[in-house]
Amino acid sequence: MNPGVPVAFLQLMKQPRRLLIAVAGIAMSSLGILGQMGFEDSLFRSATRLFQEFDADIALLSPQYQFMVLPAQFSERRLYQALSVPGVKSFSSVRLGVAPFKNPLTRSNRNVYVVGVSRAGDGVVFANDGWQRKTSALREPDEIVFDARSRPEFGPIAALFREGEVHTEIANQRVRIVELFAMGASFSADGTAITTEEGFERLFPSRRPGLVDIGLIKISRGEDVNEVLARLQAALPADVVAMTHAQLNAQEQKYWRSTTPAGFIFKTVLILSLLVGCVSAYQILYSDISENLRQYATLKAIGYPDSFFHRLTFEKAWLLSSLAYPVGFAMAAAVYIGATQLTLVPLVMTVERAVGVYIIILSACVVAGLLAIRRLRRSDLSELF
Repeated sequence: MNPGVPVAFLQLMKQPRRLLIAVAGIAMSSLGILGQMGFEDSLFRSATRLFQEFDADIALLSPQYQFMVLPAQFSERRLYQALSVPGVKSFSSVRLGVAPFKNPLTRSNRNVYVVGVSRAGDGVVFANDGWQRKTSALREPDEIVFDARSRPEFGPIAALFREGEVHTEIANQRVRIVELFAMGASFSADGTAITTEEGFERLFPSRRPGLVDIGLIKISRGEDVNEVLARLQAALPADVVAMTHAQLNAQEQKYWRSTTPAGFIFKTVLILSLLVGCVSAYQILYSDISENLRQYATLKAIGYPDSFFHRLTFEKAWLLSSLAYPVGFAMAAAVYIGATQLTLVPLVMTVERAVGVYIIILSACVVAGLLAIRRLRRSDLSELF
């Protein structure tokens, strides 16, 4: 006999209040996992958003480099030295810093992330054509390109720019916003401004000329990036570290995952959310089995195998996850939209994440079912009559 979904559903509906509590618990578990994954993905994606747009095959860094807000400098001479390595085609350099940006309306200060791009090498810094075109148009040291998706605390820059050039101050130096680009805020930077090498030195006069934070190297067509990387590592002294562009992004993400509390917090939330789902499913399945032990004993006495009860329990686990997950998914979608609007850090719901979390929730309910059905196996059914 196959009990089918209706039998499992009717047994769950026997106690609607208990079912509602279980569905709510599993839905909250789904919300917690989807929310955790969304914020974690947003954190790591936004942390490397700028670096992902670099037009580079290989990057040079100082060995003391930690992450984008705490970089370390090395001599730009190393980039010129790299040009002598076979397979290296060109280079460009990037300077990074944080300075107070004055809201042009309220005159209040808020730190902005400043990126200085040089015209050395071939002058190409960004793979994004729009970004590169706008930064290449910078001519004067007081000109900057500003991220239109920065936090609103910097002021209504996009609205003001539509009326003409915007004048304000960075590090008490007068600047002109002559172009806008769209990147978005991140957990490490509320806003971003791009200027030239000369403009960066003007904003950070204490920085010694000739020092850069990141060197971007392009290799010749047909060259293998790993072979050129090995040549660079052999040719350059130990005061610089060479890595591929992908390794640079991975290192930046690794810092956030392993060094900052964010990685630990996200993992903790994931585990706790999963436990909530397991406990909610276990409670209703265990209670259901306990209440129906006499009926199950009768069915076993007339020949029903253990696989029948296993299948019935798994169907209940599937029903619980299928009833609760859409509710949790809808709440998570609302959180994604609200958090994106409030923080300006985009949270993106992917198909892979939506399906993957449903599989996780279903697996948690199945595990809870396996634990609950031990009550049936441990019972001496002959003593129930």
